[in-house]
Amino acid sequence: ESSGINAEYGEGHVYPKCSDIKTVALLAAALLIVRFLFEMLIAEPIGKWCGLIHYTIKNPAGPNKKLEALIAKTKKPTKEQIKEAAKLADMEIREVEVWIRRKLREITPSQLTKFKETLWRFMFYTSIFTYGFHTMWNQDYLWNTMLCWVGFPSLTWAVKDSLYYYYMISGAFYLSLLFSQFTDTKRKDFWEMFLHHIATLALIGGSWMGGGYRMGSIILFIHDVADVFLETAKLGIYLKFTMVSNTAFAGFTLSWILLRLVFFPYKVITSSLFESTAILGVWPANLVYGLFLIILQVLHIYWFTFILKLLIKISAGNDVEEDTRSEDEEIPSSSEEEDKKDQ
Repeated sequence: ESSGINAEYGEGHVYPKCSDIKTVALLAAALLIVRFLFEMLIAEPIGKWCGLIHYTIKNPAGPNKKLEALIAKTKKPTKEQIKEAAKLADMEIREVEVWIRRKLREITPSQLTKFKETLWRFMFYTSIFTYGFHTMWNQDYLWNTMLCWVGFPSLTWAVKDSLYYYYMISGAFYLSLLFSQFTDTKRKDFWEMFLHHIATLALIGGSWMGGGYRMGSIILFIHDVADVFLETAKLGIYLKFTMVSNTAFAGFTLSWILLRLVFFPYKVITSSLFESTAILGVWPANLVYGLFLIILQVLHIYWFTFILKLLIKISAGNDVEEDTRSEDEEIPSSSEEEDKKDQ
């Protein structure tokens, strides 16, 4: 039998089955709808109540293919690039500078837009981490990863209902991010994040269908921790709660180092590649599984460079500022203020 309730394990256990892919897809679509309603009916009113607004474009930049080509290359052109662009467009340098500022305001998401996106992710990560903590904390294999492979796969095939929901909801969320990423605020690491979502979905799907949900659930659990701190820090930034953003960033950095740079490679990757081999021998599917784990670890190290940049700023006496992955950082948020400059 490949699906349904496992008679040997009793009620409260299910078998992974191919139709779970359909379940994840439907849940992902539902999450996108819920997110849309949440941002429109809850997040936006909260953001406006906190003083955040959408940009008002009073003086649009207007079309200019030559200058648009410059903006496509960099959001922060140098003086030399602006001077060269002015020659190509047959404009004064001052006119080019004004056009660039106006164009960036047009294409830059407002603080309210970014707040809505962040509040949604904060609510989801907090909820799924709380659920994951309740589900995972008493699992013996969380503390002894060797148990992830003992009796594999016959004794790890039946899944508790609580872990079933954990997997389905987490998989649906990352699938929804795979699509919403194209409409969300653009980041410098857009394609790296896209690769992250692909690798994560591959690991979720592979570990679920292959009976490796124990290690898979550990991976989900340790990744949720840092995300809660990150979204809290970003909310603090948008709402100008300096103490909140600084404290949350400290928690984010600590959890990232401990869980993604230490625990993940030394426990998760080591267990998946070596402990499993010691018990089960070499099996091709595990090599593919290990490859995706290594991809995630490379991304962890890459993103840690952004964290280091913020740490350097903080060590210089600055507070935590906009996410350094944002393409639009340091772009003015006040249209009226910039209009005065453009006069």
